[in-house]
Amino acid sequence: MKKESLTETLNVKTILLSLLMLLLPPGELFLFYFMKDTDTGSFLTGFITLGMLLLVFVFVFLTGLYQNTFLYNNGAHPERLLGVYVLGLLLVAVHSFLPCQLWLFLPLAVMLMLASGPQVGIGAYLILLYVQELISQPDPVVFVSFALIGVMGMILFSHLDTTFLFGVPLFTALLFTCLALLCMDFAQQGTITFENVLYVAINLFCSFIILTLALKYLSLHILHKNRDKYQEMNDPEYVLLTDLKQYSKKAYYHAVHTAYFCEKIARKIGADEMLAKAGGYYHKIGRMRGESNLKNALAIAKEYHFPPELVQLLKEYGGKNTTLVSREAAIVLLADAMVSSVMFLFEKNPRAELNYEQIAGVVFRKQIESGILDHCSLTISQLNEIHKIFVEETLYYDFLR
Repeated sequence: MKKESLTETLNVKTILLSLLMLLLPPGELFLFYFMKDTDTGSFLTGFITLGMLLLVFVFVFLTGLYQNTFLYNNGAHPERLLGVYVLGLLLVAVHSFLPCQLWLFLPLAVMLMLASGPQVGIGAYLILLYVQELISQPDPVVFVSFALIGVMGMILFSHLDTTFLFGVPLFTALLFTCLALLCMDFAQQGTITFENVLYVAINLFCSFIILTLALKYLSLHILHKNRDKYQEMNDPEYVLLTDLKQYSKKAYYHAVHTAYFCEKIARKIGADEMLAKAGGYYHKIGRMRGESNLKNALAIAKEYHFPPELVQLLKEYGGKNTTLVSREAAIVLLADAMVSSVMFLFEKNPRAELNYEQIAGVVFRKQIESGILDHCSLTISQLNEIHKIFVEETLYYDFLR
């Protein structure tokens, strides 16, 4: 596949978003400095440092879009990050009138990360925290404490799988925040007062409410809004699959076996099981319109109202001018290649005793050497897990005879 150029990544929307994220923090800082009548030296120092940080952040943001490292399909919706970013700037303004123990940076950090990804989220968070530092000018211990709170929260919530069970990460993040804030108070004052404990309790309560609501919204309206559609499409008796079976039993069983591996692999490495399984069923659905190409597949996808993520997977898998980047698309590619190889060998000799480790090795080598996985978000560890599944599924391969 042709590599997507950086010029194609820099469309009008991303350029506007980048400019807004560059200009909004200095604008807020200028407003506060004007209101406080700050001396020129502090004004220039703050602006120059913030400007350098913003340039680095925008570079990380554009790189994340280019490499498709955004979580939860946020690369296709970068405006979500801008929304949380603007909310963060408003929160910074409110924070300037509150004691630092009441600064709600934990939910802000987690929301920034969930709206983008770990690298971009950390960059955006540090920008907002630095603006807070310039406006409020707290003790350096405060800056370090909230930096640790935010980074810890992002690390904890960056490992959520598709079941989106966030109870343990939430409890751990709140516990760490409590300890960090109390340690911050002790480092500043040499003691912990009842007032400090009360402020920390209020902070934890508000953070708990905000995070719970934000995570529930993300789960229901972004991650799982198409769950019912996937459950319908992933039923072997779904009308499109029954039509495929009537059209070609060989194509139908190939799809079923590919979907089996896709679901198993996705569950093992924490990818989207429903999306990967649907990709396994429908990655070659275009053949029902004649040739198995992207144009025919997209026509069927439009007719049967495929979810946007599945349409994007089909484009990555079958497109000539797109880059295969998502884990789910890579899973479909590898599962399809493995199933195709085994079925081909069984067609030649149904009684053959195959060396599945050798077959898997050939499949992986061909795909890696082709360069199609060069920009994929699968890690080396995840590729090893996929290879291990292919080798260990010796009993299942009998169904392919």
